[in-house]
Amino acid sequence: MKKIDASLTLCIVLTCLSGCAYAPHNNLSAERVSASSLKRDTSIEEITNKLPGHVYLKGITFQNAQKPYYLAINYAATDNQHAFEKSWTSVKTKRTLLHNATILLSAVQNVDSVHFTINTTVPQTITITRKELTDFYGTDLRNYKDGTQAWKAKYEGQQEKIEEFYDAHPITEMQ
Repeated sequence: MKKIDASLTLCIVLTCLSGCAYAPHNNLSAERVSASSLKRDTSIEEITNKLPGHVYLKGITFQNAQKPYYLAINYAATDNQHAFEKSWTSVKTKRTLLHNATILLSAVQNVDSVHFTINTTVPQTITITRKELTDFYGTDLRNYKDGTQAWKAKYEGQQEKIEEFYDAHPITEMQ
């Protein structure tokens, strides 16, 4: 009985320690991930946990029951709504969502679109399709082994080009 109690206690301690090791940042400037740096068997959750905004990741849904297949990514405040709201400024939101859609549609070959929901005071939503990004980049992201290369080569730091994308594909505020 003492061995079971000791094992159980050890498991609880290790679980607590591993949970405490994760200290989320309160901004969207997380390390960028490239599709080529991912292992072939990397899960969608592992990918999204490396993307900007991952500290606010509330849920992921992969709809693959019928075409078109899509990912639904939901961001929400973890504890401090004010810090969350400040992190999702217009410029950061646009850059983050376009970057994340680029990486996801590059890394997850059978997804047709990514639907983002940001649960700010006035929730925002946008669906970015593979076709929209193909038109934006001038090539299908399936041709890229590294979506970050496509992003950097064309639009990194070019807010005007990013704004042009969102003029044609606006983020919707949900009422």
